[in-house]
Amino acid sequence: MTDRPRTAAGMGHNAPPEPVSLWHKHMWERARAEQAAKRPPMAVVRMQMARAAELGMGYADYAALHRTAGRDPAGLIFTPAALNLRLARRLVLPDAVRAHLARLRDCHLLALAPEGEAPEAFLEELRDVSDLPFATAAAMPSAQSSWSGLVQAIRSALDPLRLPGSALALIGALPAEERICAGLCTAGRLAGVLDSNTYFRPAG
Repeated sequence: MTDRPRTAAGMGHNAPPEPVSLWHKHMWERARAEQAAKRPPMAVVRMQMARAAELGMGYADYAALHRTAGRDPAGLIFTPAALNLRLARRLVLPDAVRAHLARLRDCHLLALAPEGEAPEAFLEELRDVSDLPFATAAAMPSAQSSWSGLVQAIRSALDPLRLPGSALALIGALPAEERICAGLCTAGRLAGVLDSNTYFRPAG
């Protein structure tokens, strides 16, 4: 087979390769068949859909987290902006957010305290205003935090529960917090990051 110019496909494409040889074509078709065989049975999909509902998220988001972490998410950690908290004399948590979180099952709730707030005091007030069993809180690092600062922040939230990072998904207000959330996700080796607007959409 003679060589011919090839057009580069975009990142993440799923198009078949140019037929450089029959061997390349065979191996691509084999890989496609093996990938299809890895799809979970419908009974497993139904179980995962039910678990996604318990975690308050869509099935596509749950499946992506599960593929990345290789396990079921055991908890969610929220940035202050993700919870849409209003800071006044007393914390204010929107009713829709509280109702959404109240429906979760078998899920640890963790939060990051706003800048300038002592995590312990913030956690106590958050539990009080939400009437929800938030397990831990840690200081939200700034966008200028060092790598060690990011690691310390995320581990301060996780270590009291003795959870690996892969057991947690981070809910953040994207795209405004995209950079800091990506840093925290990498520093804590978390399962992934979800946008708060997408996550809380069913409650709204």
